[in-house]
Amino acid sequence: MNLISTSWSCQRCGAAFISTPPEHGLCDQCLTELELSVQLAPIAHQFCPTCGGPVCTDCGEALIVLTPIGPAEEVGGDGG
Repeated sequence: MNLISTSWSCQRCGAAFISTPPEHGLCDQCLTELELSVQLAPIAHQFCPTCGGPVCTDCGEALIVLTPIGPAEEVGGDGG
């Protein structure tokens, strides 16, 4: 029998383990916490009439939408 174990660290909490690392890189505890937080997150089914963004179904307030952007570009061409 040829078992392969590797030392690895959880990408979320940094805990160290010696086993076959999971593809997602999270320990069981962090994976469980993440799954639970996703289940508890409000889901937007309505849209704000003012901005068109999603609205929280629990409180009716507009939700913040995070959008990734590229690296900041230098403004102005004079180097200063």
